[in-house]
Amino acid sequence: MIRRTYGSVKEQLARITQNGMCATDPQLLARTNEAQERLLNKGLYAGTYGRYSVCVYGGCITLPREFESILGYNFQGAPAQVYNQWYEFMANGPGIAPAGAWKQLLDRGYVPCFRSIEAQKFIRVYTDLAEDATSTILFRGSDTYNNRVQTIENGVYIDGERLNLSAGSGNSSVLVSGFTGTSAAYNGVYAYIGQEEGAPKYKFTSPTDSSVYSYIVYEPADWVIRDQDNNILDTVYAATPTYPWVETWGVVTMTELPRTTVNAFRSIDAINKTATKGWVRVYAVDPVTGSESCIAILAPDETLPQYRRYAIPGFESEEGSTVTVLAKRKFIPIITDDDDLIVTNLGALKMMAIAIEKEENNNLDEAMKYEEKALELLRDELKEVEGANIGRPQVQMEMFAMGEIPNMA
Repeated sequence: MIRRTYGSVKEQLARITQNGMCATDPQLLARTNEAQERLLNKGLYAGTYGRYSVCVYGGCITLPREFESILGYNFQGAPAQVYNQWYEFMANGPGIAPAGAWKQLLDRGYVPCFRSIEAQKFIRVYTDLAEDATSTILFRGSDTYNNRVQTIENGVYIDGERLNLSAGSGNSSVLVSGFTGTSAAYNGVYAYIGQEEGAPKYKFTSPTDSSVYSYIVYEPADWVIRDQDNNILDTVYAATPTYPWVETWGVVTMTELPRTTVNAFRSIDAINKTATKGWVRVYAVDPVTGSESCIAILAPDETLPQYRRYAIPGFESEEGSTVTVLAKRKFIPIITDDDDLIVTNLGALKMMAIAIEKEENNNLDEAMKYEEKALELLRDELKEVEGANIGRPQVQMEMFAMGEIPNMA
């Protein structure tokens, strides 16, 4: 097995695709991606799995986007069983896993973040690079009362809340600081909630009483703080009224913060992101203390994040723990010539590319022959990669009400 990039094999693949195709043709890239995806789903071949360390958050393992599933699991130096989602629902089975059953690893399906939100929080987004005006991210989920979070977009309600990722897009929060004396209560983070007469409007919730809030509005010569009944509480005099961020009144400062949702979420079940220039980092923000915890780090080409999660019953440590897993790699489309191939066997890629072409021409018999040849090449490669290694089969039995029988090698 050798390392290969798309750029290093596209000339060879172009020669056999559709009786000769230009190496720069976008269809060749699409055909290569399809061939890789199909071969990855055919079995465990060289380069399609590996050993990795994964962090534990709240008693759960969430695999990075590069991995599809866990094949083997080792916790605190001891191997343990990996069970699918049906395990806790088997007739006459153990039922919901008991606390302390850390020798099990239970499949919990797919999630959009590597970390869950433990209480209702706002969602804040940081971008590594300056993004275009068309770059957005949409969060879908529910609040603490299990009500779906909905917002108005272009005059209609949508499921979730969308943030524009470009600078100065108007949905960034502001940090108001510098008030002293009786006005000190108005210092804090004001979350963007929309426009009022063409200028942004922000909402501030009292850190001691979430039912008490005030607004700061640009009106337009001054920033004015109003209560929920629209009474003026204070005015931040703008000597040089420049929108959106100004330092005013000598010591009072308004500072742009990262894009933050207007709504608080208790759970997120989907994230939709446009392709971006750089990485996007997502944080859950406590509405009272303002403390942040990272819940997702999204790659530039990652538009519909989805990660496999497993639970370790009875192990609730939130920070600082890792487990060792043997994981199957997940198909991620290649985009550029520098992207690494997962299936690096050139012969197998050629045969699968031809098989796909035969299939599209409704020649299924020949397609199956080329596909089988591709798998044969992968099996031959695996034998060479494994060499003289001897795999020791493991038998582990669990008997209900009888304790556990140790591993038998």
